[in-house]
Amino acid sequence: MVIITIIEFLITLMAHSSFGIYSSTLKYNKRLTHLIWGIWILLQGSLFFYSEFILKSTTTQFLLGFVLSLIGQYIIFLTTTKGKLAQKFFTILTYSIFFCIYMTLFNMIKGTFTNVNNVILSLANGIVFLTTVFCILKYVCPIYQSIAKYITTGWHLLIFVNIFFLVAVILSSVFPVRLNSFNDPSVITFIFLCMSILVVYPVIFSNIKNMSEVAIKRAVENQNKLLLAQIEQENSQLLADSQARHDRRHHNLVMLEFANTGDIDSLKEYLKKLVHSEDNIRYDVKHCDNRTINTVLTVYERRAIENDIHVSISANASHNLSISPNDIVIIVANLFENAINATSKIKHKNKLIDISIKENAHRLLIKVENTCKDKLAFDESLYGIGISSVISIAQKYEGMYDFSAYNGSFSAKVSLNI
Repeated sequence: MVIITIIEFLITLMAHSSFGIYSSTLKYNKRLTHLIWGIWILLQGSLFFYSEFILKSTTTQFLLGFVLSLIGQYIIFLTTTKGKLAQKFFTILTYSIFFCIYMTLFNMIKGTFTNVNNVILSLANGIVFLTTVFCILKYVCPIYQSIAKYITTGWHLLIFVNIFFLVAVILSSVFPVRLNSFNDPSVITFIFLCMSILVVYPVIFSNIKNMSEVAIKRAVENQNKLLLAQIEQENSQLLADSQARHDRRHHNLVMLEFANTGDIDSLKEYLKKLVHSEDNIRYDVKHCDNRTINTVLTVYERRAIENDIHVSISANASHNLSISPNDIVIIVANLFENAINATSKIKHKNKLIDISIKENAHRLLIKVENTCKDKLAFDESLYGIGISSVISIAQKYEGMYDFSAYNGSFSAKVSLNI
């Protein structure tokens, strides 16, 4: 029986550590995180064995040990995962509520089926608990993460609700009852709490998600307005620079002719280089027939060159696209800007950005590839509102999008119906 109890306890610890490792994005590499949780399992297992079989701890001491174990689990989870502190705290509190509900339900089943061997019940408990945690990690956590990324506020309210339910569930689990004792106030209270959780959380999540989506939409609109204004301003500057370059070239040619007649070789060579360098400044390059796309590409190509980034552009788009010019600006500018920002962080000299824009069979295909840090994993939340705008516009035109990172290269692909 002692061995079964130890195995059951270790299975529980393994389930806790699995949730801590696989439910959220890790701050450190998996090897280090596994090591931290492994040390925690060994410490908890040793303390449990010592207090349960050597000290013969009382119920009060057991509850104290349980609370200390919970605090340790919270600290490890909060320090080894990425994200907002409030969101991480909500996540671990939610798991604690689930664990308490599960253990209360198991104790009710155990109290109901008194004629079943405790060894069988303990083994069944461990297997069912591990299976349940696995299903939560595989099916529930992805849904939760997809909703959570849109929630920018309201986590503190959710934490308050979590603490209330956690305390209530713990208090309701103190009294051992049988599952078939439906007249027992404890059973009624427990069932009411479970039903309340199933009702309250979806309602709160839905309201907070709606409020966050409105806030994100406003932020996207404001950023897009700033982006369009910035593009317009830089385009005006490009036109002014192009005119100034054109005028300077005429002056230089005249001065070069004077130098030729005066046989001033040094001035002649200097002016040749000056004219050549002016010609290499690409202010008025025509990448494609679409004026909007051409302007955005020219503006951001100039930025990339200023950051010592080699840019390769292949663009083929007509001037009469059915896509809104503002939407084109938002997609191309955001993808190009993200590529510049990511490539600028590379320390080696091979900084490359490759852009391909093609109009093909009633679709506009946009592909942006750039060098990036090795072992980079794409996370939409890391790219902020820009990527959200790109995705929103792709969905608006019933298009497709794909973002991937592999072997030191990041790729963004967007396809729009035109």
